[in-house]
Amino acid sequence: MDLFSKQYNRLFYLISFVIIVAYACIQVSYFLEIPEPRLFPDSNRYLKLTTSSGNEFNPNEGVTTPLMPLIYKLLGKNLKIIAYAQLFVSICSWTFLGFAIARSLKSIWLMPLVYITILTLSLSDIISLWNSTILSESFSLSFFACFIGAWIIIVPKISLKRFLALIAISILFGFLRSINAYIVLMIGGIIAMIGYINQKGKGRHYYILLQIVFIVVFIMSNKFSDSGNHWTSYTLNVFSTRILPNQEYRAYFEKHGMPVNENLLARTGKIYYEDDFAYYKDPKLEQFRNWLYLHGKSTYLRYLLTHPRYLLLKPLHDLQDMLFSSRLIYYAPKGFILSPPGKLFDAVSAWGLYPAYIFFTGILVGLNIVFTLSKKSTASWVPLIMIFLVYPLAAIIWHGDSHEIDRHVLPVVVQARLGFVLLLLLTIDTIISESHLCSMRENKY
Repeated sequence: MDLFSKQYNRLFYLISFVIIVAYACIQVSYFLEIPEPRLFPDSNRYLKLTTSSGNEFNPNEGVTTPLMPLIYKLLGKNLKIIAYAQLFVSICSWTFLGFAIARSLKSIWLMPLVYITILTLSLSDIISLWNSTILSESFSLSFFACFIGAWIIIVPKISLKRFLALIAISILFGFLRSINAYIVLMIGGIIAMIGYINQKGKGRHYYILLQIVFIVVFIMSNKFSDSGNHWTSYTLNVFSTRILPNQEYRAYFEKHGMPVNENLLARTGKIYYEDDFAYYKDPKLEQFRNWLYLHGKSTYLRYLLTHPRYLLLKPLHDLQDMLFSSRLIYYAPKGFILSPPGKLFDAVSAWGLYPAYIFFTGILVGLNIVFTLSKKSTASWVPLIMIFLVYPLAAIIWHGDSHEIDRHVLPVVVQARLGFVLLLLLTIDTIISESHLCSMRENKY
């Protein structure tokens, strides 16, 4: 019987290996169809290809986080090399996530299913299109996969090596994009808190140290975001498209010192860079600029905290559109073609299935809460926290900017889809393992 089991185990490992190789071949073959990586204004900012002269103006001079320029500098600012590096890291990261989930299963024969599901997710357009786009999304999503994979490995049993690996991944992920610091603090912080409560003995101090690291990453990331003028572009977008058009909202800010005149009202609905950066250059808006730099952000935060209805419910109106946006394809480079597995995953997670997605997510959440509380699936804590934090994180992003929300909310969209997939896989594994255990008990008696 043992020999029979070992042979089947080897078969499942072999099938999984074949799936990984096929996945890598698909990624590389479709990647090679793209003639040139695609650049955007933010790409030039990261690469520092543009220089400011006396006749130029760039309110976004500098970066919100320091890691992307450092990575690009290490790669020699060579666009081809950067794109290949993004592809390589993506393949390794999503394969690692598949490995982390597979090793946490009780039913080894589910291993091929895990790799097929996770790797197919990474072939969907919301992930694969970024590998040849010179922006922070590809590295960010790859390190997010590593971040979740590391947690799935750590939750059942924490050790010094796993602890140090998670610290390294969290720092890299947290400093890639501003929103990542919120993900590290909220997802990582809550899971670490649960781990501390459930952990007995010496392992508890690891979770305390993790909490401290997550807080430091969050604070430092926000310090970088506040440096220079970069934050003003996001705030101006919000003011222009949400505050100025609404008399009630506008009155609150006017009451708190915001100078309102015809020139400011003429900016209603316009993005910060329109009309040759008029928000920054128009001398008739100088009083508004002075107020913005000194009090704009603090007044906006005070408004959100004192208007909980707006804070909590307003983003809900756009949630479906944020989670199922079809506009991300705009960022795809020329020659990008979605692979058949990617098309299949996108069809399963299409906009029209939103009600079914919510319904089945509720069922899976309920089952996994039971599994975690009964100690039948400790790894389920990870996707549960991911799902519970989808809306809070989406709301933070919605309130942070009103322009290119589709791109900004991308990590949360991937978080929602990955959380659903993990809940589904862990549910199948727990039900099968429990059924097998019951059968063994019945045969014994």
